[in-house]
Amino acid sequence: MPNKKNIFLSVSLAILVASVFVVITSAVLMKQEADGEKDYSVQNHSFKNQWSFYSETSGVLYWQLEDISMAARSFVEYGKTKSLGIKTQITRKPRWSHFHRLKDLEPETTYYYRMVNILPETQERQESEINSFTLKKKKNVIRVPDDIIDVKPYILDQKNAYYLLTKDIRAEGTAIEIAAEGITLDLDGHTVTFGDNTAEQVYGVRFADPGNTKLCNGHISQGKRSRDYSAAVASLDRPVPTEIFGISTDVHLPNAFPVMMTHANSINIHHNSIYSRVTEIECRHYPGNALMRITTYGGDVHIHDNLLTEGCQWGIKIRIKSRSAKNIEIDHNDIQHHQQYVNGYALSPSAGAIVHHNKVTSSGRGVHLTGEGTQFYNNYIDTKGHQQLSDYPARTRPFKHRLIELHGIKFEGTSAKNCEIYDNFVRITQYLPVDSDGVGAPEDKMDNGVYIRSTATSIEKDQLVDKKQNWEKDRWRYYFVKYNPNLPPAKITGNNATTLYGDFKNLIPGEYTIYMIWEYVPPTPLNLACYDPNGMNEIYDNTFIGITHYKDVWKGDYGDTGDWATAIMLIAMTKGPAEAGKYSAYVHDNEFFSNDLFFNSGWNINMTIKVEGNTFTLLKEPFTTVRTSRIFDVGLDFEQQIRSSDNVFIE
Repeated sequence: MPNKKNIFLSVSLAILVASVFVVITSAVLMKQEADGEKDYSVQNHSFKNQWSFYSETSGVLYWQLEDISMAARSFVEYGKTKSLGIKTQITRKPRWSHFHRLKDLEPETTYYYRMVNILPETQERQESEINSFTLKKKKNVIRVPDDIIDVKPYILDQKNAYYLLTKDIRAEGTAIEIAAEGITLDLDGHTVTFGDNTAEQVYGVRFADPGNTKLCNGHISQGKRSRDYSAAVASLDRPVPTEIFGISTDVHLPNAFPVMMTHANSINIHHNSIYSRVTEIECRHYPGNALMRITTYGGDVHIHDNLLTEGCQWGIKIRIKSRSAKNIEIDHNDIQHHQQYVNGYALSPSAGAIVHHNKVTSSGRGVHLTGEGTQFYNNYIDTKGHQQLSDYPARTRPFKHRLIELHGIKFEGTSAKNCEIYDNFVRITQYLPVDSDGVGAPEDKMDNGVYIRSTATSIEKDQLVDKKQNWEKDRWRYYFVKYNPNLPPAKITGNNATTLYGDFKNLIPGEYTIYMIWEYVPPTPLNLACYDPNGMNEIYDNTFIGITHYKDVWKGDYGDTGDWATAIMLIAMTKGPAEAGKYSAYVHDNEFFSNDLFFNSGWNINMTIKVEGNTFTLLKEPFTTVRTSRIFDVGLDFEQQIRSSDNVFIE
């Protein structure tokens, strides 16, 4: 890490941000044992951590940009000669990590390829060197469905066999079940569609074996109809070694999971593109929707080098069910999750986890630390957060819309102790409201607020009917409908299964869009709610930035918390002082930036929080809010302690 104390005295926020980021991304990837996998010694540093896997007629390429702060769109050019001539589809949004699948290739053929980044601001094209690979016809494999009975789910039950999918498959229920140990299931770039027409809870690929199995190289998509809590990849009650790589997912029905594992042990999940379009969950307190939900009793969990996108509540969520669980590592993941329901986070690691070199650019909270002994370092968090839904279980609603402050790193509870947080960059920005007027695709809902684009059956005074839908009662209350380009949007006052109610005009039915006007919430990049007075949490050498775009700032209550920004937020740190020589939290040698507040609470702090050797800088961009003090409502004793300690305030 460079010396940030010599960097961040810049008067320009742009220079500030540019200076801090040349810090991370030099990790060496583990050598993978799977057939066809390859690590590269990289010469072109715009394409770091390159990884690939090749099957019989397909391959997967994965890489990351040199600097974790960077993002680009990308594609791969390839062909049978060095002239290339074919290319993959360019990615929709700029990201740090890049995943591309080459499919419908010819076996026993050499292909040439190069990776291409397109930088978003300048449209500069970055090219890798031209590389090559040769596909081989695989021997001693069982071909699916060619060599097995064509009855779904396909049961793979030959021990230590290599199964190779030879075409796209579609199943009304579960598609494939792995039922013997030592199996490798290679989807060879094909698509597995599951849950196309069933009332049951089903899976794309279900691990039901004694272990040492692998799933790789294919796309798993949820079909038209299946029960809640279905999953693209599921491992239930299997505390045995499992590896998943080169997989992409697309799930969309209520409470669906891309990856769900219970009682997991000795798992390695890497180089996947995990995507979820789910927007409905039964209750935010239930398992709900996570892009990757892991419950482990033993440990030895490694989740690394994955792209995780969207969903509606959690990114990676790990829960330990045994005190003996150990060796949990989460690193080099690129997470852009969508927190549509309150209290979801991009990262919710277990106690004792090592979490490093992850990038989080979500519309939602960053990391939730609730366990003992977490190591969290060299991560990059740059987020924004808008209103979310807070609800009771289905059939006991109504939905409630909440504007709750956004956390970057949050400690919470009496078990959040002995954690070490260092060398991270955390920035949260509260923007002004954004009204897209219903323009844009649902795939970009995190920016434009668009959730549904469909065609109405009828549009009459005060109601719009769409008989293709099956909405939960009042799910869309207070959202907006754009149903005619020449009319203002209508605010939804309520809905039933097929009808939206609001101030609609009589019109010939046509296309409509349901969207939300985004209102952004206050940023709290460091949020302390660690309630063990002797918790011994240490936070050092980090950069925390909280920015608001509201000049008229105000603070409200839970559910409508206001328009403001702070560098540190203290939540109910009122559990009393620590024993001699101990502390609840020790915050030292960090850089804090805000254009509004440095500290914010609402409680008189009486816990032992050592705040020493930090620099607090008041930003001039986009502007500086008007305040009589940058330390707000923490109690006189704690404020005096902060000001008399070895901290520097640059205002």
